[in-house]
Order: sequence, then structure tokens, then C-alpha cells
Amino acid sequence: MSAPREPRGLARRRSRTARIALLALGWVLLVIGIIGGLLPVIQGWPFGVAGAAILYVESRWVQRKVRRFRQRYPRFERTWLRARAWFKERRRARRAKAEDKTKAKANAAAAR
Repeated sequence: MSAPREPRGLARRRSRTARIALLALGWVLLVIGIIGGLLPVIQGWPFGVAGAAILYVESRWVQRKVRRFRQRYPRFERTWLRARAWFKERRRARRAKAEDKTKAKANAAAAR
């Protein structure tokens, strides 16, 4: 018998039923997002983003398509990487600020 294979891609090992349900949910949300983008009744982008995120995690086909898109358009890739770095730095700064506030409160309480 061969050893169990390690999961490939971003998704962790899920049951077949859960994986099919997540893929179906991702596609349904993506379609609702596209329809919502065309109709003025509902906002489609939250559904589209949620569906795309689910599909990106669950589907290796979508991961390959995204990778090819990023390779084909290096300008988009650079912009994407700059945006990710900006968000990461912003998150780090917010954490540092929150820690400073916590320390200041602790020092004020200790000074009493």
C-alpha cells in the first residue's frame, strides 16, 4: 500500500461531499455576482468576491487560471503585490498602535 498523499493546493483535505458543496456554493455566488452586476436591484460585487474566493481556495483549475493571468499581465502582478504590501504594512501599523494603547492603559492603571 502506498502512503496517503499530502493535499495539493490551498484547500485542506475535505470530504468529497463538503468539497462539492463548496464548489457549488462558489459557482452559485459567482453567478449571482455577475447577474447582480448587470441588474440594478442587487449589489453583485460582494457575492462575486465571495464566490471567487471560495473557488480560488477549492479549485485548482481556478488557481491555474489566476496564475496564468498574473503571469500574462506583469503590470497587474506588480500592482497586486504593491497593494498586498501596503495592506500588510497597514495591518502591522494598526497592531503596533493597538499594542501601544494597551501598554499606555496598563501604565496608567499601574500609576494609580
